[in-house]
Amino acid sequence: MSTNIRLILNILGALLLILGSFMVVPAFLGWIYAEENMAFVFLFSAMFTCLTGAILKMGTRKHNHNVSKKDSYILVTSVWSIFTIFGIIPYYYGYNMSFIDSLFESMSGFTTTGSTVLPNIDGAPRALLMWRSMTQWIGGMGIITLSAVLFPALGIGGMQMFTAEASINKSDRVHPKINEVARYAWGFYIVLTILEMILLRLGGMPTFEAVCHSFSTLSTGGFSPHAASIGFYGSAYIDYVVILFMFLGGMNFTLFYAMLFAKWNKVLADDELKRYLLLIIVCTLSICIPLYFADGSGADAENSFRRAMFHVISVMTSTGFTTDNYCLWPPIATTVTVLLMVTGTCTSSTSGGLKLMRIIITFRHLKGEFRRMIHPTAVVPVKYNNKPLSAGDLRSVTLFLLFYFIVMIVGVILISFDGLPFEDAFGLGANSLGDIGISVGSFGPDGDIASLSTYTKSIMIVLMLLGRLEIFTVVILFIPSFWKR
Repeated sequence: MSTNIRLILNILGALLLILGSFMVVPAFLGWIYAEENMAFVFLFSAMFTCLTGAILKMGTRKHNHNVSKKDSYILVTSVWSIFTIFGIIPYYYGYNMSFIDSLFESMSGFTTTGSTVLPNIDGAPRALLMWRSMTQWIGGMGIITLSAVLFPALGIGGMQMFTAEASINKSDRVHPKINEVARYAWGFYIVLTILEMILLRLGGMPTFEAVCHSFSTLSTGGFSPHAASIGFYGSAYIDYVVILFMFLGGMNFTLFYAMLFAKWNKVLADDELKRYLLLIIVCTLSICIPLYFADGSGADAENSFRRAMFHVISVMTSTGFTTDNYCLWPPIATTVTVLLMVTGTCTSSTSGGLKLMRIIITFRHLKGEFRRMIHPTAVVPVKYNNKPLSAGDLRSVTLFLLFYFIVMIVGVILISFDGLPFEDAFGLGANSLGDIGISVGSFGPDGDIASLSTYTKSIMIVLMLLGRLEIFTVVILFIPSFWKR
């Protein structure tokens, strides 16, 4: 099967036109806040990005409209890579960051990781702070999901693209038309973002910061205009608002589609959602109780509960917001943090990590194997949402989990070559591959990722891309047989 290069370039051109249009917003803010240099840089970035997109699109008008699975894999990785490269311009030319730091910040934004090397966050230009949050908002729902919305206009079927970017159980789609699901998902995404802006503004958060945080919350990205993150405000109201929308960002967005059509039985019976809620409750209590007693006399139960729940949901959804230094909490907090850094939340959400669906299926598969060991002739189907899974589904999940941990181990080993202790190397590796933005060890809330070497930052950049595109999408491009006709 040959590669449809003209089609790929045509779609990349259309998406670059969209990205360039987004760049106009921070350019406008630059003029409003008298940041003339940033306004000029963003205006130049917008024009250059749009011009490149227009050239690609106009130069490939005549193309085959059939997108193959091979094309979809190339396009998915290309989009994230190209967007990251064009996203470097404001950091490199507008804020004089080094190339590797600019690349790190751009990749961290588009992959919704939230790790930052931006110097003096509180004193950074507002136009740049808005851009950081916007890159997370764009990457959160997935640039490819946006592509699925645009494909009807391009005359292309978007099924392969959507399934390559976000894993959806084929036997459990809420609607057969993936383009329609994608449009509704973006609709929910936009509405929830606006709603959070309003609620944060009602809590006393300045409008600019409410917009930035809303972009970073629904996308489960975690970029904040303040180095102290959400802890800067010291507001219980703001904490609970952010908790709510981080939780929503971690949900399977196809469930919102089911809610729209009042398919409540489907929502309430969803295996992944039930485990999502259960894990939040168990982990919150596991941290809350020791934290309450560690706070000593005069401890506030509500405060301990809120801090614990905020941290649990922030890590589990891979958002990365913080309210205080969790590394100073009782040791159980670190244990739970490491566990949640790996699990993630729901499939078809904006979060990172393994995703709960895969973990649920793996444990049920193991349970079935144990039963077959006791009763060799028994037929023990593995079910998810009350539907039996095929041997291919089970093999796919098992291989993904195995490969995920292999990549994580290799990443940690490579980072440790830079002279970092195991806890720090593991925290940075798991943080990057899971697109979390929260780490353990020396690089916790008070750690300085900017002080890391170019070597370690480069490893983290690769891990961020692999984690956001669920590893196989990127790795398959390096298999020689993939490129054979």
